Amino acid sequence: MNTAAGKHGGTADVSPMQDHGFMYSRMLADPDGHIWEPMWMDMSAMPAAE
Repeated sequence: MNTAAGKHGGTADVSPMQDHGFMYSRMLADPDGHIWEPMWMDMSAMPAAE
């Protein structure tokens, strides 16, 4: 996504990517300047609710 944003008038990696092992996110800006932050989180790494 970030590569595509940069190739089509947006900005890839508006801020440094975050990788916490169980959670990963990157920020990009679309051509209109809107900031998007796609992320992934491994829910199995989170403790179960009690």
